[in-house]
Amino acid sequence: MKEVNKVFEAYENETFALKLERDVILVDGPDAGKYLQGQLTQDVLGMKEGESVWSFLLNPDGKVNAWLRVSQISENQYLLDVDSDSGEAVTERLLRFKLRTDCELTLEKWNGVTIAGKDASSYAGNLSLRQIVAQTAWHKISSVDIIGGNMEALLQKFPEPKQSSDFLRIINVIPKMGTELHAKVIPAETGLVEKSVSFTKGCYTGQELVARIDSRGNKVPKNLMLIACHEAMSIGDEVEIDGVSIGKLSSVASEGNLTVGLAYIARKAAASTEGKVKGKAVTISSRQDTFSVEEK
Repeated sequence: MKEVNKVFEAYENETFALKLERDVILVDGPDAGKYLQGQLTQDVLGMKEGESVWSFLLNPDGKVNAWLRVSQISENQYLLDVDSDSGEAVTERLLRFKLRTDCELTLEKWNGVTIAGKDASSYAGNLSLRQIVAQTAWHKISSVDIIGGNMEALLQKFPEPKQSSDFLRIINVIPKMGTELHAKVIPAETGLVEKSVSFTKGCYTGQELVARIDSRGNKVPKNLMLIACHEAMSIGDEVEIDGVSIGKLSSVASEGNLTVGLAYIARKAAASTEGKVKGKAVTISSRQDTFSVEEK
């Protein structure tokens, strides 16, 4: 395995710290759990105090409004954290369906740090009203987000990684609000349904489309895929197979001579492992696949 595997291997042997910014919404009140149960795709009422899970917030048509982490602080208090600068839209969507419900929503911007690598798991700890400590959604690198409070000591203790946070997000195939996550996207297209949806809970806004697609084996028109090559790529570039466009890059980042990106790839080409961007060979990989890029 080549450059990408080398990145993953570095995190097996060392620990790094990255600055983090998240929008955080406190949902507080006697009806908080019941209210979120009817709005989020996860089984909120089945959570335990101190637990964190990933969830979709959907529009009534079943398409994505947001992908967020929900943490239960106490019986009547929950924290929702979402990509920076997305909290206002999420709060607006939640308030739209808050009728005769005894709970309040408070939006704040919190700073934090992602501890990634060998020692990350040792930092998983207890949640509090002013701090979230929870696993990230990175599936290739052990990592924990600590959001809220003074992070300077941790930032000084561990070095910054060579890669940008966006590069690490992309190689872990994590969609971003406003780029891969928006009102035209179906949850199943993101590859995050297994992590973010409960199929045993009761009704919630947007459930019908999610359930219908699940009953059809989660076959959707396109799937979020990882694209990589040794040449420059740009957001908006077309991914092609045999001269036919199968998707368009929505995120791009580079490290050394390796450029990686995310694109929703047409289902008919989802099994392909090779394609081209601007005439240059690229590797195509799903979130579940082992990712490799051949050396030049």
